[in-house]
Amino acid sequence: MTRRAFLIGAVGAAAAVTTAAVLAEPLVLQNTIFSGVPRGKRVSELFASDPFTVAHRGGSADWPEMSLFAYQQSAAHHVDALEISLARTADGVWFGLHDATLDRTSGTSGFVAADHTWSEVSKHTITAAETNDPAQPRRPYLRFEDLLREFGETHTIFIDPKVVPAEHFPELLKLTKRVSRPRETFVAKGYCTSGAWPAFAAEQKWRSWGYYYGAEIEVSPELLSSTQARWSSLGLDYQASSGSWSQVTALGKPVIAHIIPTRTDADRVRTLGAQGLMISGVTEVLG
Repeated sequence: MTRRAFLIGAVGAAAAVTTAAVLAEPLVLQNTIFSGVPRGKRVSELFASDPFTVAHRGGSADWPEMSLFAYQQSAAHHVDALEISLARTADGVWFGLHDATLDRTSGTSGFVAADHTWSEVSKHTITAAETNDPAQPRRPYLRFEDLLREFGETHTIFIDPKVVPAEHFPELLKLTKRVSRPRETFVAKGYCTSGAWPAFAAEQKWRSWGYYYGAEIEVSPELLSSTQARWSSLGLDYQASSGSWSQVTALGKPVIAHIIPTRTDADRVRTLGAQGLMISGVTEVLG
C-alpha cells in the first residue's frame, strides 16, 4: 500500500481564516499496485472519495493526448481515474479522439476519422503541440480495447463517444463487457445537453457525468434545471464564478471540476465544493 498526499496549499496570506483552515488539511489519495500498474479507484470507491482525480485525455497538458503513453504516465502519477473521448473508424474500430478529424492532433487536413479505416488512421501520430512540452515525441493513436487491456481492471474510465451516432452504441457496449465489472469501471461522460448517451448509460446502470460551463449557466439559468436530471454527477469548469458553483453544488450530486491545469486552480475549486478534479496538468497538480 502506498500513500500519496495531495496537499491543498494556502491560497495566500490574505485568505479568510475559514478557507485557510480547509486548505491547511492534507488530502490523502491512496493507491496500491495491481499487476505492475499503479492502482486507481473503481467507480464505487471513486465516488466515495473526497477528493478524487481524473486524468483528462490522459493528461492533455503534459503528454500527447489520449495516447497510451499519456495514460501510463498519469497512472504512474497516481491519478484515480482516466478520461477518454472516442471516435469510430469506417471499419468499426473505436479509438481515442476528441474531434471528428485528425487535423488538430496530427496535422492532417480534412481527415475525417469516420471515413477512414483503422489502418489508415494508425499511419498518423498524435502531436505534442498543445502540451507544455511541444518538443516531446509524437505518439500513436490508441484503440479503446488496448486502453481496456491496460487499465480496465485498475481504474475508473470516463468515456465520451462525442460525434459517434447512437446507432453504434451497442458496439461500444460490447467492448466494455470485456472487463470483469463494467459498472465498476465506466462512467458515461457527456456535455450537459446530451440525451441519447446518458439514457443509454442509465439502461446499463452506469454512473454518468454531465459537464457545464458557468458562463452558459449565467446566460441561460434554465440550462441547469432542464438537464441535470439526466446525470448522476455533474461538472463545472474551474473558471466558473462562485455563484455558479453554489447553484451546481446545491443540487446535492457529486461535482467534478474541469479541466484543471494547475495546483492553484485545484485549490480554488476545492474551496467551492468540488469533490472530483478532472485535470489536464497531471504533473503540476499531483507533482
